[in-house]
Amino acid sequence: MISAAKLILAGFNIARQRAFHAMTACVAALSIAGIAEAGNGPRLIEVSDDLQTYTGMIVAKSSAECFIVDQFGRQAQLPIGNLKKFSVVAESFRPASQNEFRRMLQAEFGSEYEVSTSKHYVVCGARGRSQSYATLFEDIFNQVESFYSLRGFKTSKPATPLIALVLKDQAAFKNYCEADQMAWTEGLRGYYSLKSNRIAMYDRPDLFQSVQTMPDASASIPRSAIIAASASAVTDETADTIIHEATHQVGFNIGIHSRIGGTPAWVLEGMATVLEAPGMRSRRNSQDPLSRLNSERLEWFRTEYEQRRQPGDLAKLIASDDMFSKQTLDAYSSAWGITWFLTENPARARMFSRYLKVVSEHDPLQTYTAEQRLEDFQNVFGDISRMEVDYVRALDRL
Repeated sequence: MISAAKLILAGFNIARQRAFHAMTACVAALSIAGIAEAGNGPRLIEVSDDLQTYTGMIVAKSSAECFIVDQFGRQAQLPIGNLKKFSVVAESFRPASQNEFRRMLQAEFGSEYEVSTSKHYVVCGARGRSQSYATLFEDIFNQVESFYSLRGFKTSKPATPLIALVLKDQAAFKNYCEADQMAWTEGLRGYYSLKSNRIAMYDRPDLFQSVQTMPDASASIPRSAIIAASASAVTDETADTIIHEATHQVGFNIGIHSRIGGTPAWVLEGMATVLEAPGMRSRRNSQDPLSRLNSERLEWFRTEYEQRRQPGDLAKLIASDDMFSKQTLDAYSSAWGITWFLTENPARARMFSRYLKVVSEHDPLQTYTAEQRLEDFQNVFGDISRMEVDYVRALDRL
């Protein structure tokens, strides 16, 4: 048998080790706090653990972890207790230029691909096609930003150029997913990564039939002709994937959502599904009420979810992200419905803007509890039970 003295000694050693690790983490946190900021903004710093070195600026930190973003917009979440080295590389952080992005992507993907740019995008795609993709993504950016601005949402300029990858085929996309630790399935067409801040997708024979014949953005023709041929010409599942993922990317880069976390899933997916509808993104189509609806999500809401929907489901959607894993398509359709209801009406859209400001003021490194999520929603919009009745009636009238 183990003696009582040995048990006491073992317990003492465990407590001492825990205290040492806590003290080490505290020292590391203080070290990061001391070097992360200069008088005129964030410094370019370097931190290391046992595996690798990270260079960038600290965008959030607590006593347990920190988030560092490098000059190409890539984000790493690091446990502070694992960090061994802290140093200042430069007194101010400078994002990489668009040309530096181009060189980085060309070196990463090689001669099979070319890299083209637009005002906000750096796009890597098949030779002879990347410029058309750049025009397409730039158009989506402008439409999404306009959607938010017209409804009173506060936006900001992206800190870095935005990357979109259009891999040559499904096999190349699968390989990229595996390297990026993204769960690949046969039906996956594309995704946006919070970690890399990239959109990744793949080309197909039937993909972008209209985009392939678009004029080059550098050609001497009116920009309005190029715009008319881009996002509005892409239809069906292709449009859903491209616009959905681009909407996520734009929202995370113009100050609507935080890449660190804290934004409820219903907001993220509600905005993305609302903006799949062309009438929500284009003033030209906005006068047609049907063009402002996501017909797929509305159809699911009416024919599938309606059979299971219970009073109080809206409160569950607002309070927790669980519905997205347990009733995925119900959650997407419900998120679309409430977001459409809140953004279709100008007064409610202004309230939604205030709500997102409240959400953004929460510390993303702290748990956003169900009680807080419900309280924040009702403080802005009023009684959630009444809101549920109103939005379901509005959908029934469509």
